[in-house]
Amino acid sequence: MFRPVTIHNVRRFPGLWLLGGVLVLGTLLAGLTDLNVTLSRPWVEQQPLAPADALVILGGGVDAKTGKVSFKTEERVRTGAKLFLDDRIAPVIVVSGGKVGKNPYAEAPAMAELLQKLGIIENNILQDDESKNTLESAANITFLGKKLGWRNMIVLTSDYHTSRACTFFRRAGAPPVICRAADRSTVAQNSFSRRLQSTEGVLREHIANSYYWLIGKR
Repeated sequence: MFRPVTIHNVRRFPGLWLLGGVLVLGTLLAGLTDLNVTLSRPWVEQQPLAPADALVILGGGVDAKTGKVSFKTEERVRTGAKLFLDDRIAPVIVVSGGKVGKNPYAEAPAMAELLQKLGIIENNILQDDESKNTLESAANITFLGKKLGWRNMIVLTSDYHTSRACTFFRRAGAPPVICRAADRSTVAQNSFSRRLQSTEGVLREHIANSYYWLIGKR
């Protein structure tokens, strides 16, 4: 039988005070400090930048109400746009991300729209709007790369996502992959809510890495 939490119950079970205190402290640390940056470090893979046949930008979510890119997706897209426009690092950009879960908006079209606003013409952008997760992105873009004869590719995503993403691409048989982490400074991320969201994303990545390791895909 369910019993609601009351002051009487808390007094009987002082461990609830401890648990509540830990949750409050963890929330404050996540929102007021760069805890998410520290937690990301085990999963960051950053390789030397080099010219490639394609620059692949992986999606990181879009708003289910507006269809606008999340700040983590924006971070990736802005970093990719800078590499493309300033460094001329690849002749084409591939944006990858379909409709995830019940979200009615695919990620790739929103990413392509932002790229065009940043000065990249439509002819330089390819869209993979079918992939619902990183494994599917790796498989679909590997197939595309082989079809188009790419000799190598840059895979760009948020820092905490780089290790798993590039592992999936390599296991899918992609042409040589240059793994790159998005530049956090391209988007303001120091607000309480954004730090919390970043920490949540990093914790999900720890869980995902553990899961794929257990099933032998990591």
